[in-house]
Amino acid sequence: MAAEVTSLRRRARRRDRLVPTGWLWFGLVLLAIFTLLPFLYLVTSSLATKSDLLSGFLLPHHTTLNNYVRLLTGQASGDFLKAVRNSTVTALATTAAAMMLGIFAAYAFARIRFPYRITLLFLVLGMQLLPSISILTPMYLTMRNGLALHIPFTNILIFQTPPLLDTPWALVIAYTTFSLPFVIWLLSGYFQTIPAELEEASYVDGCSRLRSMFRIVLPLAVPGIAATAIFTFLQAWDEFMFANALTQTYASKTLPIAISEFIGRHSMDWGLITAGGVVASLPPVVISLILYRYIVGGLTMGGIKA
Repeated sequence: MAAEVTSLRRRARRRDRLVPTGWLWFGLVLLAIFTLLPFLYLVTSSLATKSDLLSGFLLPHHTTLNNYVRLLTGQASGDFLKAVRNSTVTALATTAAAMMLGIFAAYAFARIRFPYRITLLFLVLGMQLLPSISILTPMYLTMRNGLALHIPFTNILIFQTPPLLDTPWALVIAYTTFSLPFVIWLLSGYFQTIPAELEEASYVDGCSRLRSMFRIVLPLAVPGIAATAIFTFLQAWDEFMFANALTQTYASKTLPIAISEFIGRHSMDWGLITAGGVVASLPPVVISLILYRYIVGGLTMGGIKA
């Protein structure tokens, strides 16, 4: 009897599945190949000799570490290591600034009821949809002249920074500008998944709203905060257009720009390009593998509630 019940349950599960298990595994294998094959080709190309690279073999006939040796100890190593440092500093500073500002804004959208709250939240999302290139020229002029703070409707200058062009601060400000809408949108939805009754109980015990946020909400929102911080870091790490426009020397150039400059006017050093691509992709890959559970948990729990 028990065997028949088990068999019926298995048949019911099979009927409930929209796609058979075999086709699901087939799709997953295709997706894995489609996703990983370019990265695997990048790795194998970085280990190939110059003749193998020019011949276009998928797997090199002769492997060598010479490309990495030239990248890390050769003539281009000094500029490349500066770019690694600049990318790390820029990505970390952008993540810290965007998360610090975004957490408070997202909490306000999630917990404080004020007029046009949902409209403003969608307006914030609309800023994320704005093409980056549309504000490239104003951003360039602003960084060239320095940030200035005036009293509205007057010419009275309160504060002005030195020119920020060709400094990491220009990239941090630009990246934070485009990361904030994403941070606010994702975290506001995640904060709404946390029961408000927990905060109300803390108010009874004498906690203020700010203290309740730090003691109750933020510890429960660690998966969402971690996932948002990871994506903000990766976005700043990989960005090319603003880095290309706002940096001119290796004192501030980031990894994408440094790798692109291995392409000369009359030649392309494929060995340095592929080796640099592998080195530049290692931090995002390692971070994603280590913090995978936070990424999945943060994205599956996030959502916008009216």
